[in-house]
Amino acid sequence: MRELSQEILFNRLFPIIDSFAAKNSSLDALELNLASSMDFMNAYIFGLANGSDFLRNVKTRQHFLDLYQSRKAYVFWPAELPWLLSFLGRFRHILTPRWIDTANDALEKWCFQMCNAAKSSSEPDWVSKTTPSTIPVVYNQLSQSLLSSSNSTLEHQTAIASEVLDQGGAGHETSGIALTYYMHELSQRPALQSAIRSECLTLCPPLTYPSINTPSLPSPRALDALPLLHATLMETLRLHASIPGPQPRVTPSTPTSLVNSSPLPGGVRVSANAYSLHRNPNVFPNPEEWRPTRWLECSKANLDEMMRWFWAFGSGGRMCVGSNFAMQQMKLVIAAVYTNYSTHIIDDAGIEQLDAYTAPPRGHKLVLSFRRVTDK
Repeated sequence: MRELSQEILFNRLFPIIDSFAAKNSSLDALELNLASSMDFMNAYIFGLANGSDFLRNVKTRQHFLDLYQSRKAYVFWPAELPWLLSFLGRFRHILTPRWIDTANDALEKWCFQMCNAAKSSSEPDWVSKTTPSTIPVVYNQLSQSLLSSSNSTLEHQTAIASEVLDQGGAGHETSGIALTYYMHELSQRPALQSAIRSECLTLCPPLTYPSINTPSLPSPRALDALPLLHATLMETLRLHASIPGPQPRVTPSTPTSLVNSSPLPGGVRVSANAYSLHRNPNVFPNPEEWRPTRWLECSKANLDEMMRWFWAFGSGGRMCVGSNFAMQQMKLVIAAVYTNYSTHIIDDAGIEQLDAYTAPPRGHKLVLSFRRVTDK
């Protein structure tokens, strides 16, 4: 994680932001954050040499991000009524256009290519053609765990690809959306940006760019020990949950009570969602207000209660498996950006979140300017 983070921050993200800052030009923070999140995710899954480089390859980035986004209007059918979609698909495409299949095929092919590259890089005699390279952490773990259940190399690779396709798709969008709303909130509060910067400069080493010495990163523990950084991120995840939509479950055959309800029979669909949980006024007073101090100026009992209702990553056996990775990645990006730059809103038209399961800005953009700071 340290090596891939160092590469993505210092050789990809920093040079891009710095070039725009030097020209006093603006850029789309949503696209930037989706790109950096995808690069982090794929580097961890497949290794740096085998993953994406969306930050530097603009055409490739826009092509694949467009493929991801283009399918959004049609996710209801496979998610909620897959049997109907399958049944009607035998005759003709009625509910979804054929280009949805084309987009899915392209994304699956791309994922399979990265899986094959990760497989090759795991061979003992493999030599990287790019520098630096890192171990395909997630790929290797999945490969080992699925080995006994696969009858062929193709079946084995397909099982891995199926798993990591979901991880890459979900991971890049959720972190990208959260970072975008974080930047939007801070861009409205110059004084808070300065406070975040002062706190980030206490890191050892600080994430200053360009680095005087060989670029290095602070430890994850040091990042987690920054209270204001943590509070502002938690409040963003609360008010602007990337996935505010329902998480449906079906009650078991034995009658079950939920939150002191009357017993529910088996087979009943129930759901909770982060949007509602995060707006309980008894737990989060003035819930529509973005107020990071609620995470700082509270008793331990109140903090425990807020954490009990905090559902940005879900909870239990099916909570987000990448929650710790996501928090580390987002904190690194935030610390990197606000140690070196201030952000300013150029165009936030349509910044309100979509009313959808996954909720990016309705306008699908947030245009910001980044300015170098001189008080480092």
